[in-house]
Amino acid sequence: MLYPEKFFGTQQYPTVSSSQGEGLRALALLTGACLVMASARGVISHNWWFFVCLTWNLFLAWFPLGIMLIHRDLFESGFLKRGTLAKRVTLVFLAFWLLFMPNAPYIITDLFHLRQVGGELVYFDTLMMFLGALTGLLAGLYSTLLAHRALLGITDRLPLQPLLVWGAMLGCQALAGFGIYLGRFIRWNSWDLATNPMLLTRSLWASLHDSLAQKVSLTYGLGLMVIYVAFYMYANARRS
Repeated sequence: MLYPEKFFGTQQYPTVSSSQGEGLRALALLTGACLVMASARGVISHNWWFFVCLTWNLFLAWFPLGIMLIHRDLFESGFLKRGTLAKRVTLVFLAFWLLFMPNAPYIITDLFHLRQVGGELVYFDTLMMFLGALTGLLAGLYSTLLAHRALLGITDRLPLQPLLVWGAMLGCQALAGFGIYLGRFIRWNSWDLATNPMLLTRSLWASLHDSLAQKVSLTYGLGLMVIYVAFYMYANARRS
């Protein structure tokens, strides 16, 4: 169990696996493989651009997962008890998670760089970028499962709770699709909300009326929805 039932009742919540550390170990293994390949790429080609970019993007992919893992640990340690304070703290964690979550699936768009890669190392770069995209996507799915469960925990008294929570989680995937567009095409990032809020707001408004923004956001948003539902089903199948 990712959260003790004494805090959130006895409902069945999604988990990543029967072992709490199994998912993290798998992600750590993939992350290590990515960094080793990126390091080897730098040594072979004397070009460390891939290493710098991949390392930064992997850090950003892990960041929202780290947020939800801290939230989980706060409850498992007994630091937070069930109640109004716990709900407010959870909402704060979920808000920060949503702000940074698009950075995880964003790494998928690094595959665009393959169009500019040629020569003898193209086979190497293809595998390296694929592993990076896979790692980022899985980190995002893992953190979304934790967020899903946290939201279930603070909405246990709402009517139609499972349906409402599912709607919220799928909505988060839609927002992630829009976030991917903002990051890849407009070059905004999550930190700009604090450093450039007014300019970012104007850019957001303009993007809502941009046809490319609509197409990219819809494509990635729907894709992430389907992937999350499939991942959720797989996680629960492993539990049963």
